[in-house]
Amino acid sequence: MDTANNTYPALEFPASELSAFAVTIDCFIISLKNGKIINFTPDNVGDFYCWLTSHNVRDIQKTETKKEEPCVTNSGKGWKGLFKK
Repeated sequence: MDTANNTYPALEFPASELSAFAVTIDCFIISLKNGKIINFTPDNVGDFYCWLTSHNVRDIQKTETKKEEPCVTNSGKGWKGLFKK
């Protein structure tokens, strides 16, 4: 696989226009930098995955996200303490 090439066979967008992706079985869901979402099923999943990562396209399934902390109020009643009677 030629990972140096900015384009992938049968994909109509160059790597420079891709922002992030997720993969389910053999279908890639790709977010473009212009905000659009596309689906792409390559002939070789492994080669396409390597091509994406070699062009620094973010794999959202590998990205760690900040975990939200549970809502705590001074009253100790959780979210119910947010409402006044």
